[in-house]
Amino acid sequence: MINLKYDKLTVDEYVNEVQKECPNHKITVLNVNDFAEALKQAKNCKACKGIDECKNPNVGYKYTFDKNDDFELVECKYNAIKRMTEETSLIKTLYMPDAILKANFKDYDLGCESRNKLYKKSLEFISDYKEGKETRGFYLYGTFGVGKTYTLACIANELARNGINSLLIYFPDLVVDLKDSIGTSRFQDLFNMLKSIDILMLDDLGSENMTPWLRDEILGPIINYRTLENKPLFISSNLSFDDLKKHLAIEPKNTMALTKAERILSRLQGILKGINMNDSNSYR
Repeated sequence: MINLKYDKLTVDEYVNEVQKECPNHKITVLNVNDFAEALKQAKNCKACKGIDECKNPNVGYKYTFDKNDDFELVECKYNAIKRMTEETSLIKTLYMPDAILKANFKDYDLGCESRNKLYKKSLEFISDYKEGKETRGFYLYGTFGVGKTYTLACIANELARNGINSLLIYFPDLVVDLKDSIGTSRFQDLFNMLKSIDILMLDDLGSENMTPWLRDEILGPIINYRTLENKPLFISSNLSFDDLKKHLAIEPKNTMALTKAERILSRLQGILKGINMNDSNSYR
């Protein structure tokens, strides 16, 4: 169909007019309509002031061409901003720096085995989760600075790109907040959120001061609830599973305390894949 701008021209005149507007491209009868449409959409974009004013058939996108005369749809800046805002709204964070929301797998260093594994397993997790299949989160452990928190943030952003809610929490600060809010509505709100969010991510488990109350009244019930409801959990820690058991036991020589720690650890190992990130030597 001839663009309305050229509808009174003959085919040859039509081709010649479009050729004048695209002097560096070869315009023919076969591609003239594509070039004319791309020129029209470029003009629409130049005058546009926001996504709500978009006049292009594919709202938020522009039909355009490259130096090789190949055509494609390109997202406009207004739609990108809108999309990023919507995705970011799916990521909830507590006690985390705002910069963490910028973490994404496009910038993820795949220069070691653990990161390659995490990248592939994360995409598999999202695919399985969207299809309603049984999924297991990750237990990321390793020394300080190997990128555990950044990895969790990358996963959270990839989840958001797929329309999945997540909550990323710096666990030591959460513990302080819970203690300070005991007996208030905030305590119950926090506790309910930890249980109900689609995907829960606890960052730096093991750096807090573990107490019987925290283990038995907070962490244990949250893990139990999420296990029963098939709600995935992700955890990062400086501690291996063995070290975590000692941390949870608090008093390793106390038989009852050790049993409680082993029970929690057993549940975690049933719903989490342990991944050692100590082969990663860069923060990002």
